[in-house]
Amino acid sequence: MRKIVLIFATVAIGLWWATLAGAAAGNHISSYDPLLQVLMKKGIISEREARQIQNEAKVIEEQQKSEMAKEIRKNATPKVLKGLKFQMLSYLDYSAGESAGSHGAQKSYNRFTIKRGYFRVTKKMTSWLGGHLTYDVHQDDSGDWKPRLKYLFAYFKPSDLGILTDMKAEVGLGHIPWLDFEEHVNPYRCQGTMPIERAGTFNSADLGVSIRGNFGGELADALAKTGNRHYAGRYGSWHLGVYNGSGYHGKEKNGNKVVEGRLTMRPLPDLIPGLQLSYFGLYGEGNNKAEANGKYPDYQVHMGYLSYEHPRVIFTAQYFVSEGNKNGKWIGPKGHALWTENYSFFINVKPPVYGINPWLDRKLNFFFRYDHVDRDKDNKIADDAEYDLYIGGGALEIFHGNYILADYEYTDYGDDFGNKHSAAPSPGNKPGNEHKFQMVYQLKF
Repeated sequence: MRKIVLIFATVAIGLWWATLAGAAAGNHISSYDPLLQVLMKKGIISEREARQIQNEAKVIEEQQKSEMAKEIRKNATPKVLKGLKFQMLSYLDYSAGESAGSHGAQKSYNRFTIKRGYFRVTKKMTSWLGGHLTYDVHQDDSGDWKPRLKYLFAYFKPSDLGILTDMKAEVGLGHIPWLDFEEHVNPYRCQGTMPIERAGTFNSADLGVSIRGNFGGELADALAKTGNRHYAGRYGSWHLGVYNGSGYHGKEKNGNKVVEGRLTMRPLPDLIPGLQLSYFGLYGEGNNKAEANGKYPDYQVHMGYLSYEHPRVIFTAQYFVSEGNKNGKWIGPKGHALWTENYSFFINVKPPVYGINPWLDRKLNFFFRYDHVDRDKDNKIADDAEYDLYIGGGALEIFHGNYILADYEYTDYGDDFGNKHSAAPSPGNKPGNEHKFQMVYQLKF
């Protein structure tokens, strides 16, 4: 009896195990594509071959999905928006101090303001053709906020010509050869204008045509070596242009055109990549006739500029002389333009502070600038038509070009200086000095 029971139990267990194995095998086979299941059941392919085929099919399917997603993204952007880019740059300012006035008539102020608001639109139409528009929002004398054109030009990119590489031509209201270059070395345009613009000689844009480029391609790893990826020609860069001469917010009043050019050399790109030597020259006539002789006064500028850029240090030194200015207002008694003499120094340091706070390293900056301006170098009208400007402070870059800046600025005017925006020196004007504490947030995206 026991033997019979044992036989029946053994048979039952065997049948149960076979059923489970069959079910498992069926479930295993069912995990494959239906076509592969049929081919395996008919013995045409083995399970190993089916597994290889299914894996290869999954790879092909993923590639097709990826290509389809790219095509969808490509076609999702309307054609008119392709190559279109919008940018914004603004200087949100708080300043408190005293401004200079004739015979010591200083005025106190304490104000929040928007020093500038730039809205930029660029459109790349082809690899060699595009356009640029920048609106400049500023506050006029009545306190109203007014938009005006800063840049509006078409640009063309010619092919390289030997050592002349990365060329770009602008036609319209475009960059003049100097200030865009200097403002990419000194990052604190939000604090105030660069030395030659603050001196009243010219501003940063004008109507005309120009072409610029690099010498010998771009410096490899320029950002890592110098801290600056702009104007990164291996052996330097250049810029030539012909303009009206009146500036972007001045009306052209004569038929004269102003010729301007910048030549920048990087003499030791492998040994001292951050060292550059620049010359800027300008020649033309001022934009207003002199009452004394009814002629447009001469207008020319000559500048030498040394710059050294490193991820932790920026140093610049410049010397420039000018005869007259763009407005044609720096003239003597006989209607001849006055010669000016000017020099400036700037240094910016990013101290190593990673031991204190790693996030601050290469974001915290300390800077100092000194300008000396003499509007009557030869003392044709006055002996003391000068000013000395001192600026010192710090800046924290919180995110990709967004800065919080704080500084103190002091200007000591000579007794015969007129004012920042006036024409010639004014003997006995005695404007005294001016000073201010300033905080700026540079908003950029």
